[in-house]
Amino acid sequence: MNSSKIIFNQLVSEITPVYEENEAKSIIYLLLEHYLKISKTDILLDNPVSQLFDFTEIIRRIKAQEPVQYVIGETEFYGRKFKVTPDTLIPRPETEELVQLTVNSFLENREQRIDNQHLQSQTTILDIGTGSGCIAISLACELPNSQVYAYDISEKALKIAKENAEINSIKVIFEEVNILESFTIHHSPFNIIVSNPPYVMNAEKAEMEKNVLEYEPHLALFVEDDNPLIFYKKIAEFAAKNLTDKGWCIVEINQALGLETAELFWNEGFHYVEVIKDMFGKDRMVKAIL
Repeated sequence: MNSSKIIFNQLVSEITPVYEENEAKSIIYLLLEHYLKISKTDILLDNPVSQLFDFTEIIRRIKAQEPVQYVIGETEFYGRKFKVTPDTLIPRPETEELVQLTVNSFLENREQRIDNQHLQSQTTILDIGTGSGCIAISLACELPNSQVYAYDISEKALKIAKENAEINSIKVIFEEVNILESFTIHHSPFNIIVSNPPYVMNAEKAEMEKNVLEYEPHLALFVEDDNPLIFYKKIAEFAAKNLTDKGWCIVEINQALGLETAELFWNEGFHYVEVIKDMFGKDRMVKAIL
């Protein structure tokens, strides 16, 4: 039998030259849970480990600053497991807030419809730029009477998203779509449109960590400095044409461009537009009601 605490401390010490101690501990907790099924409680209690595992290659990848989520091939989002690969972004906690805002808005809207006796049997939701599918799948799970569609330009990302829908035993209709180009829609109008499109300007690359720049898909992250709102302009135009009356759109945004993003929706005729801050007090979402 091997000491779980000793294994943990040894692995932490191996990566602390690269990572700050608390981050190193968080990474090793994930590795041990994934590969040895050892929980944080097991380590704190120093429960014995019956199996051995060679972490040499895993630690090499971690020390090269490859995200631990790509190493183990999965992450947690909104309380559920999602497969992730370098073809998909690793979902952030801020994006969980987008899901929560969407769910809360839906529930508030449903109560108003009940009060007005205007009931709709099924809500239709679209996620633009779905990536791993984490937003679309989470909304489909949280709002079980809804019909959820999800677009992405990447065939490889859509493959992962479809696998994640199967993993979470939920139905989402995925379509390969480039939102920047013209395409035919067979299933509008939508009641809700959500999106976390690329919004990081190339000029902001210098502020980003190596584990993001070298491993996560640039296609899903970056926009040109001279046209940073290219996706939001298209989303606002699309939403104005393809939302139901009083339908709404929620998008995650670049914190530096909140008012500029909101203005795009005003210009498309939305009657209510709000910039919403995230848990860190930064402008992170825009909600617009048609």
